[in-house]
Amino acid sequence: SKKFVSQCIVVAIDAKKNANKWEIFTHGGRNNTGIDAIEFAKKMEDSGAGELLVTSMDRDGTQVRYDIDLMSKISSTVNIPIIASGGAGGAQHFAEVFEYTGVDAALAASIFHFGEVPIPQLKNELRTKGIPVR
Repeated sequence: SKKFVSQCIVVAIDAKKNANKWEIFTHGGRNNTGIDAIEFAKKMEDSGAGELLVTSMDRDGTQVRYDIDLMSKISSTVNIPIIASGGAGGAQHFAEVFEYTGVDAALAASIFHFGEVPIPQLKNELRTKGIPVR
């Protein structure tokens, strides 16, 4: 069994661009709550969240790249770890989100489900760019 040094509460935020701001959507990006995602991220940190999982619903499943603007805005607003999600299509997208934002981790699904990017290859590519991975 795995041993954990500490546990934390992770809050998931599904954000979608609506006019000039990102708002929280539910039901797979179909229902707009009208809640400002950036303000909500700060509120969750202030409420004791230990980490945020931020998914760009605009990019989710597209494999075009992470939403650098969204991840940058949230990472500059909070002081807790952020997991970026939505848009990964290859190793360059992981490198980009780490290089240009303050996120601490990046999540992907479809590229791994369909074997498009082998995890060992991704880790090696990131290491060659000086990005530490575990």
